[in-house]
Parts: sequence; structure tokens; C-alpha cells
Amino acid sequence: MSGRRRTWFVVLPDTEAGSATAAVWGTAELRALHHPSGRPWILGEWPDGEAVTVRAGEVALALFGTCDADGNQLRRRAERVRDPRDALALGRDLAGSFHLLATVHGTVAARGALSGLRRLHLAEVGGVPVLSDRADVLADAAGLTPSLDRLALRLADPLPHPFDALPLWPGITAVPPDHAAVLAPGSPAHTLVHWQPPSPRQALPEAAATLRRALHRAVAARTRDGGLIAADLSGGLDSTPLCFLAAPGPAGLLTVTVGSVDPHHEDAAWADRAARHLPGERLVLPAEDLPAMFADVDVPGPQGDEPFAWTRTRARDEAVARLLATRGARLRMSGEGGDEVLQALPSYLRTLLPRHPATASRHLRGHRARLRWKLSDAVSALTDPRPYPAWLTRAADRLTHPEPPAGTQLLGWGIEPRMPPWATAQAADLVREQLRALRDAQPLAPEHAQHQVLRMVRHSAAAMRQLIDATARAGAPYSAPFLDDQVLDACLAADPAIRGTPFAYKPLLTAAVAPDVPAELLRRTGKGDFSPDAHRGLARHRARLAALFEDSALARAGLVDPVALRQACLGLYPPGTSHAALDATLACEHWLRAHRPGRHAASPSSPSPLSPLSPLSPLKERTWPPS
Repeated sequence: MSGRRRTWFVVLPDTEAGSATAAVWGTAELRALHHPSGRPWILGEWPDGEAVTVRAGEVALALFGTCDADGNQLRRRAERVRDPRDALALGRDLAGSFHLLATVHGTVAARGALSGLRRLHLAEVGGVPVLSDRADVLADAAGLTPSLDRLALRLADPLPHPFDALPLWPGITAVPPDHAAVLAPGSPAHTLVHWQPPSPRQALPEAAATLRRALHRAVAARTRDGGLIAADLSGGLDSTPLCFLAAPGPAGLLTVTVGSVDPHHEDAAWADRAARHLPGERLVLPAEDLPAMFADVDVPGPQGDEPFAWTRTRARDEAVARLLATRGARLRMSGEGGDEVLQALPSYLRTLLPRHPATASRHLRGHRARLRWKLSDAVSALTDPRPYPAWLTRAADRLTHPEPPAGTQLLGWGIEPRMPPWATAQAADLVREQLRALRDAQPLAPEHAQHQVLRMVRHSAAAMRQLIDATARAGAPYSAPFLDDQVLDACLAADPAIRGTPFAYKPLLTAAVAPDVPAELLRRTGKGDFSPDAHRGLARHRARLAALFEDSALARAGLVDPVALRQACLGLYPPGTSHAALDATLACEHWLRAHRPGRHAASPSSPSPLSPLSPLSPLKERTWPPS
């Protein structure tokens, strides 16, 4: 499969009611796949090459996305399927990033990607449970209205689990990435766990070999269809190996280097060194020839089922995608996700300490020297016994405190969220109430380090999911092999002390790709900083930013102080406030403007309650506009 953009799809149960519900989408102009019974199964809009579908008796399978299996291989697998669990298990053997949808003797089973890059949502439309890869498609069909309370959460940074996956429409439930959804006739819709994080105990030789196999298969899934693919060659330690893995494949290779406004930026020199070893054409794009960061911030981009996270770079990414499309590239391979899966935050010391106290002590000294921690602060954070729900409660209490440096928070459950200084007290109260409500929230993994990796991976995947859609519209969608299931699984199986060591830079990756990449290119010990680009872009586009907020939908909703926000845009940016806070606010502003009531295509009766699929407790919600 090519991995080109899908627009959307919905999955219907194999029932008469499901057949009747299909009419909500006006099926005449849509693509449609059918259950073996002949009833409609999958409806939607997706490009050619996006899906592989097969049928074997009363079993049908559909894979949407990038995968290393063709129709014949998938059909042979389908012939061995006896129940929905057999179908779901097929996904573990396949490389790539995809949705796996199955209908087995009348029962539907569906799963997305472990990273969250390919999501599933569930809602009732006219009393019938329906799955979709996009929450806004379900909201339109069910006539749902977005919640201001939930949108207020998106102003906080970083947004903690499980709120980062909470749909903005009450009545829609997100299927957790490690779960599959099941629609069976005569039974409520439900989920089942299809994956658990592996035990992180592999030593470096075994872990590196496993990761090398996973990366080779991930890249091969992108190159197998031939043609021309583009690949970022930033000079960084994530994108560079992907170029070398792609070079021998059946697709032509166009490497892409995007410059920085900083003339001393290290990425350029490292990219030049790598390019001397690579075949194919190279495209070098100086920063001055591309839209600056924060360009077109007053122009709404694609507004799907959640705010567009990377607003500041959207114009640049779309411009590059258009240029690559004119060169004939069918996708742009990116190293996004590498930082998240290849490294472990220092919280791994919690499990290392009882197993190898001498090694843990040495690593702690290394982290303290690098991050300038006081010993007392580090020991206090490392021995904090607070469970995850208590950590959320403490984060709620400190939501409007001055933003601290990440510091020793990296030794616990993660960095506490903060509201931006222009958020109103009302917005902070709404977020605080929701954080405190989850007294039974569970972390993504029992170990602090694994939880943090999974949260960061899902944060990265959520942003990349939106960027893939935006760049696909421009002609050359992003593709992120590091966010594939098999790559994530391989990295999580490695001992976190390998990934998190303060004495080497990404040693798991350098060991894995050592047979494929020239040794001189694996000696890099850091990554480029694009802060100068952000500062210059913000200065250049201050007036457009301020104008955007002159008539702010967020301000009318009572979530931001427009005076404080315009001052931040026009004057000195608030010290200690990250640009991510402004990104989140910009994203929420555009999203709220695009999702006011009256924009829904259909208005059936209010959906009846679904079987609970997530740990989120029901909260009293407000909807737009406020009364």
C-alpha cells in the first residue's frame, strides 16, 4: 500500500439497523465495502491505494494505511481466522502503520496504531454503534456539540493522560490505542485489550538487533511500491539512518534538507556529510526561501477532530509538501517520533535502583551534572511514592503556579501541566475540576519510565496525525516509521537504562543501524535547536497574531483574556512561557471558530448512552455558545 492520505471512514455493525444507518452519510457518492452478508460495512472517502481488502468465506479484512502485506498475503492470513481475536492478532505480524478492520461471522473487530497515529472513535448514530477514524465525522452524523470544558483542557501544556485523548464532543468515546473495539449483534459495543507494554529488560545486543529488524521492515513498507519517495535529511540522528535504510529499496530517493535562520546551526554540516554517502537527488531548502514559523497563523488550516497542534510550522510544511509533489514524490519520510521512542526520561532510575544500585547511582550523578540538580531535590523526587491519581490532583492544585523548569519532575510521572498566563480564572477552574475528577485514573504503564514514553509517543503521534492530513492535501504526506507498532515495541523492550543513559546519545539506535550507516555519522551527540527560527517568525508575524485575537472566539467563551494575549503577541513574550503554550492557544482558537453549532450535516435524535469504554468519569459539561 502507498500510505497516501485517507479522508475518513466509518465502520458499521452487521445488522439491519446498521444498514439503515448507512443512509446518514448519503452512500451514493462514497466508497463502500460490504460484510459477507451483503450489508454495508465500511463507508467513506479514501484515495486509491490506501486500503487492501480481502475476503475468505465469512471473514473479510481491510487494512487502511501503510503495510508490508499485499492482497495475496493478507488473504492467506484471512483463511486461518476463526474468531475476532484471530483477526486482531494478525496486526502483530505486519509492519507499517495502519487500521486493521475485520468482520468475522457477523462480528466486527477493529484496532488502530499503538502510538495513536491511527485512531478509532465510537458513538451511537440513531441508536446504532458506529466506529470511525475521525471523531468529527461521528459528531456531524450524530448532531453533537463540542464541549467548552474539554476545549479548555487543550489550553494546558503539557496535557496529561488521559485527557490528551478525550474527544471534544460528549457522546463520543476514544478507543484506547492498546484496545480493539468489538461490534457484535445483540451485544453492547465493547473493547478488549490487544497489547501490553513489553517487559523492558532486553540487553543492548538483543535490543539493537530487534530494533534493526523493525526499522528495516518499517522503511521497506514505505519503499515497496516504488516510484519516488522523499526523506528528511536534517543531519539528525533520527532522520539520517532512515535515508540509508531507504536507499537500497525499490523506490527512488529524494533527500530533503530544510535550513535554519541560524548560520551556525549544526544540522547543515551533518546533513552535508551524510549526503556524500547517499544516492539519488538532494533538495536543499534555505530557511529564507520558505515561509517563516508562525506564517499564515491567521489562516485556518485543516480543522478536524482536535486543534491543529503544530500551527507555527504548518505553512512551511505545506509549502515543502507542494514542492515535493511537483517533483513526483508520493510521501515524505520523517524522523518524527525518534526522540520519544529511542530515549528514556530519568524516571527509569526508579526501577534500576533496586536491581543495580551502583549503576543507578552512577547514572544519577551523570543526570545531576547534565541537568544541574541538587542531590536533595533528586532524591526527594526519586523516592516520591505518589500514585498517578495523586499526581494528577497535585498537578491540579499547581495549575496556575509559575512554570518551573522540567527539573526533577522527570524523575516522577512527568512534567506538570500549566495554564498559559493569558488563560482566565474561569478556564483554570474548568481544567482544575476535570483533573481532580479522575480519582481512579491509571497510568499508561506501571513503571514511570514506560508511562512517560507512551505519553510522549501519543503526544507526538497526535500532532503527526494532523500534519499527515495537512501535507497530504498539499500533495506529499508525511510518513513516520518511528511511530510504527513494531518499532515502538522494539524500543520499549530495551532496558530503559540503555535508552536513558546520560553517557551516550541514543545508543540503542546507533547500535541498531551500525551495519547500515557510516560510523562517522553516528558520532553526533545532540540535535539542532530551532529556537532562533521561532523567535524570528514570531517577531515577523506579531501583527497578524494580534489581529487574529481582536475578535477571539476563546475570549467570547471566557477562556482567555484578550488583552493579555494581545500583549504577549505584540510586546515581550511572557518569560518562562514556552512557545508551545501559544501554539495550543492558536490551535484552540482556529478549532473553536470552525466547530460552532449549525455546521453539522445531520441532526438525528440524541444518542443513547454507550457501554463505557474509557476510565473518564462523567463530568458536567458546557457547550458552545455559553449561556
